[in-house]
Formats: sequence, structure tokens, C-alpha cells
Amino acid sequence: MNMKSEGIQKIDISSFEKKFQVMAYDLDMNYSSTMPVICNYLQEIGIAHGMKITADAGIDSEDIVFVLTRLHVKMERYPSWGDTVTVRSWLSPINNRYIIRNFKIYGGDDEVIGRAVNSAVPFDIKKRTGGIISGDISGIQTLDAEPVLPHAFEKLTSVISPDYEQNLEVRYFDCDFYHHVNNVKYVEWCIESLPAEFIRNHKLYEIDINFRAEGNINDRLAVKSAAGSDPGVFNHAITGSGSGKDLVRMKSTWR
Repeated sequence: MNMKSEGIQKIDISSFEKKFQVMAYDLDMNYSSTMPVICNYLQEIGIAHGMKITADAGIDSEDIVFVLTRLHVKMERYPSWGDTVTVRSWLSPINNRYIIRNFKIYGGDDEVIGRAVNSAVPFDIKKRTGGIISGDISGIQTLDAEPVLPHAFEKLTSVISPDYEQNLEVRYFDCDFYHHVNNVKYVEWCIESLPAEFIRNHKLYEIDINFRAEGNINDRLAVKSAAGSDPGVFNHAITGSGSGKDLVRMKSTWR
């Protein structure tokens, strides 16, 4: 735990918990919650905790936000309809420009059903480029605990010869309040690029995704997927139709 001592007892917010309930609209065609639902939980608690700890540290910049560069989620099982899910989140000690956030996901029986880790960097929402945090980051409360998953994110490859490919245009509700595509939409698009019959008969238990560039409303994108070298593994890439550059690369593991 990292807290400044200035003669005033500070509240320990180095870790943060939030509860969610699996609703009917969270279920897929198999009556199961899904990876995008879990990713929405992670996004919600990450933003909520991030706002608390930056405010606590006296860091307040309207133009600088944190955007994800990587997200690795590994599920053991998915919660069912009506289950209460508890997500616990904390930041690892800050050693460089990448902010590492850890998540443990608990089912209604208080057993760990999933783990996740992400990395984020400062982003200037006016200049639409990398930003710099103004303030003393040493005041940000972190937790010196064992990472839930390894931080050494593997390099993800592009998809040169796709087995499946779809084209789409970014719509209004695909974007968030930062005015770019919500990170969970990329996960959904990669999943849905695979045949519906495959998705119905398999369960996605692990994703590793690299966010490389932002997508914006009305952008035309190509979503490409190809079977990996191991059974049940797929490589995905979401490419800008105009630039030809990958906005996202993802690896998914299915059972």
C-alpha cells in the first residue's frame, strides 16, 4: 500500500470493490453471461476506482484521461442469471508510464471465477494523442500485491490470411464519452466475426487484447479472424479500411 503521511490519517482506497448483478439482458442464446459482460464490469470498476484515487492524490486534469493499451482476462466459469458478482481492483506500484490494474472476480459463492489485468497510459482528449499527468503520482494509492496474471504481455500478431472477415461502420452507440470506440465493442466485434454456430457450441474463457489506435464514429473497419496454431485459439485484428493499420489485435481461447 502506498499512502502519503502528512499527519492526517488517510482512508485506504488502495483496493476497491464493486458488486454487480447478472441481468436478463446480460445473457446470450445459451442463457449464459459472456466475456463482454465481464469486460463491462472491469471497465466500470476501473473508472470508478481511478477517479477516487486520482482525486485522493490531488491529480485533476480535465484534458488527460487513461486509455487502455492491453487487457488480459482469464475466466474459470461465468456467473448465471441473478448471481451477484463482486469485482476487486487495485493498481500495481507505478514504475513507468504504463499503469497496471489488477482484477479478481468472485461469484455468488465468494469463489474466484476469473482474473484480469490491464495496462493504460495517459491520453490527451483534446489533442487525441499521448498525454502527461500533471501532479505528483507518488500520491496515488497502489497495492504491492502479487499480480493476478503476468504483466509480460505477449506480442500479438496481425491477421494476414483471415479465415473469417467482416466489414462494419462505427455507429453512435459504439462510442463512449471519450468520443472513441468503447473498448468492449472491439471484444464483441472480434467474437462475432466467428461463425454463430461455433460461438453457440463453444465458450470463450480467455482473451488477450492489444489496443493500438482509436476508432471513431463513421470509421469503416475490417474485422479479421484466423485459427491459431493451437486448437480453440483464434487470432483477430480490426483494421482501418482507409489506413490499413490495425486498431486492435486480440487472441481468444475457446473450449
